[in-house]
Parts: sequence; C-alpha cells; structure tokens
Amino acid sequence: MKLLVMRHGETTFNHQRKFYGKTDVSLDETGVKQAEIVSKKLKNESLDAIIRSNMRRTAETSKPIIADHPNADLYVDSGFDEMSFGDWEGMDANQIEAADPQNWQRWLDQPFKVAPGNGESYETFKVRVTQAMTKYYQKLSPASTTLLIAHLGTLRTLYHSWFPSEDYWQTKFEAGCYSVFDLSADGIELLALNV
Repeated sequence: MKLLVMRHGETTFNHQRKFYGKTDVSLDETGVKQAEIVSKKLKNESLDAIIRSNMRRTAETSKPIIADHPNADLYVDSGFDEMSFGDWEGMDANQIEAADPQNWQRWLDQPFKVAPGNGESYETFKVRVTQAMTKYYQKLSPASTTLLIAHLGTLRTLYHSWFPSEDYWQTKFEAGCYSVFDLSADGIELLALNV
C-alpha cells in the first residue's frame, strides 16, 4: 500500500499553542490556505481511498482534496482522532501549570506514562491509532494509494510504531504538506517527508 499522510491545517488553538486533542475546532484562515496548497500538490495523485479522523479540522482540510478526487472511497474514523487531553483541553502550558502543577510536572517528566486528568493515556492512544491503521491495511488493496488526514500526535504515534528508534518529539509533520510511506509484507519504508 502506498500511504500518504498529512496533518490538518492550522487552527487558532495551534497559533495560541493550546492543548486541544478532542476539542472540535475549525481551521483558521491560514489553515484553509494550507488545505488548498496541499490539495494542489495532490491534484494529479491517483487516490483510491481517503481516510480522515472524526474531527472538524480534518473534515475541512479534506474538503478540497475530496473535490479533486470524487472517485476515492472516503472513510471517517475516530480511531485516528487526536489524543484526549482531558482537563487540559483548551489551555496552554502556562495555564495548565497554574491549574494542575503537580500533574503537569509529572507529565513533563514522563509524558508516555502520565495521563492528563480525565484524559487519555499515551498507551491507550497508541493502541487505538495503531489498531485503526492495521484495520485499513488489512481492508484495502495492497496496490491501493491511500491518503490519511489526521493530527500531529496521531501521525507521530504511527511513525514511531514503525520506526521506534527515531525521536518522537523531533518528528515533524508540517501543515500544507504530505508524507509518503510504502507499507508491505516486507516492512514499512519512508519515501518522502513533508512534500
């Protein structure tokens, strides 16, 4: 399977550096432009399937791409939603530290082991995302070209399930770009990053 992945366009919460995994916000003006940019990049790509998370920001990002690829099968799957930050949703780092200093420091020290209050643990999130990807890898044709539109945490988690030696926090999936992987029985190969 040729798998193209991309992050949704920018939102005001990105610009304000807020945690907003499950908060369902729209793209801002920059995000709409980023969606149009990547749509133009993908215009001549033959897509068999388009998968997106169940969030408004991926729906809005996918809109111009779907218009250019009307014959692609569309799947909406909450398995690819961003991680829930629970009580920290809609807050920036300074606000979280002021409201929940102990848990914030514990999370900074061990982000893969400590969950935000009423939020999702990284391990639960990782299982959810990787199971969703496995489902489509098994469901879609090995010869298919598939586009996944998701979130930074989702894409980083998939990437690091495939390439565990890479630094999680240094892996960037830029808005307005897409990356390309080859998934096969022989393994997973990165073909292009942030095209």
